[in-house]
Amino acid sequence: MQQYVYRWAARVAHRLPLVSGKLGRSLAGRRRAAGHWVDWAARHRTTAPLVWVHGASVGEALTAQPVVARLRSTLRDVQVIHTHTSPSVERWPAPLLAEATDYAPLDEPESVARVLDALRPSLLAFSRGDLWPELVTAAHARGVPVAVLGATVRPGSRRRHPILRPLYAAVHGAVSWLGAVSASDGSRWAELGVPRDAVEVTGDPRHDHVLERVTRVQPLGSLLPWAECGPTMVAGSTEPADHPILLAAARTVLSEHPHARLLLVPHDPSRRALSRLRRRWRRGGLDVVSWPETDPGPQCRVVAVSARGLLYDLYALGWVAYVGGGFRAGRLHSVVEPAAYGLPVAVGPAWQDTADAASLVEWGGVTPLPRRGAAQALACVWRRWIADEDERRRAGLAARRALDAGAAAKTARALLRLLAIAGGEAEGSERGPGRVPCGAPHAAAPSAPPTARR
Repeated sequence: MQQYVYRWAARVAHRLPLVSGKLGRSLAGRRRAAGHWVDWAARHRTTAPLVWVHGASVGEALTAQPVVARLRSTLRDVQVIHTHTSPSVERWPAPLLAEATDYAPLDEPESVARVLDALRPSLLAFSRGDLWPELVTAAHARGVPVAVLGATVRPGSRRRHPILRPLYAAVHGAVSWLGAVSASDGSRWAELGVPRDAVEVTGDPRHDHVLERVTRVQPLGSLLPWAECGPTMVAGSTEPADHPILLAAARTVLSEHPHARLLLVPHDPSRRALSRLRRRWRRGGLDVVSWPETDPGPQCRVVAVSARGLLYDLYALGWVAYVGGGFRAGRLHSVVEPAAYGLPVAVGPAWQDTADAASLVEWGGVTPLPRRGAAQALACVWRRWIADEDERRRAGLAARRALDAGAAAKTARALLRLLAIAGGEAEGSERGPGRVPCGAPHAAAPSAPPTARR
């Protein structure tokens, strides 16, 4: 019964008139995706094992990166394709370790069957937990192992609601292996129907990604001398709800510390959003320079970044960090990037549902702001970190220590076992001499074929 309800709802949603914005772009991309994947398979599919990785947005895709790198270092001829649902992946400038990247097909029986029959995947891997019911059940019915890597589910997730839980029971029951970020995440997935013997606590592969990534200095250009002029706070992935708090705190701190500066990296860096931000901040008493359109001089106090894909590198310029999204439950963005640089981090009050933030708070590397008086609290902690170098370093080192490497290697070993069970490893998979172990660092992986974007 639940399956029929889902199919009816999906068909209705997929046939609604296209709307503007991200939802409209996502739906348009998914409507075209089945044809694109069938065409790609006809031209590029070989007899080698194929791993289909679904990472809904940029964060999920990056979580899978170190795992894919380890698979490639062991299975030299493996093919990897990546699907997504967020338009942000289309504009992501950094290459992903996949032969092709495109939208996931509509989650309807016909579209899913066309793509599965064309691609003939050896393994279907979901990053984080964005499981699509038709895709999972159809892959399972074809004998394709279904895995979830870096799996997490919030305590308040809607899928745990008593009415919705039965809808997902068959989907979760079809999972062959799940690598949970934490023991509590693993327990919640088991409660949702994933077989308990399929759940393994691995940690978060995203930690491996940030710990192994090399900072790209060249794209930062004119920001390098600007940031060297004084103590810089990097405010990453900021949402509209964060900006009034940051504006009020910046007015206080920048007036007291003439060399301090703020680097804003909005989650939405579109021209329209940045123009709105600059107008509001100018009315609030602070001018904002947009980079890279304008080279900021030493006199500039606030710079907003319009370029995408540079946030990890930009944290290298900071003394301290603020991570946006923490004023709405479930919206806090990743705190692991600034932690990898040893920066102390401030976040909004809605951090409890985010495993990384909870861990960093426990270690002392993240300072949560209260809902009331958030701007004053941010100004206070910002001033304290500028004035007290020892405290700033202690908090930054605590944030760095909270990150745990090794999840990518554990995950890759589990996926290799699934590929062996499915016959992908045993039948004709070409390895290089000596066979590089799964735990080899990201940098040691051979270069992947160029990403095909459609």
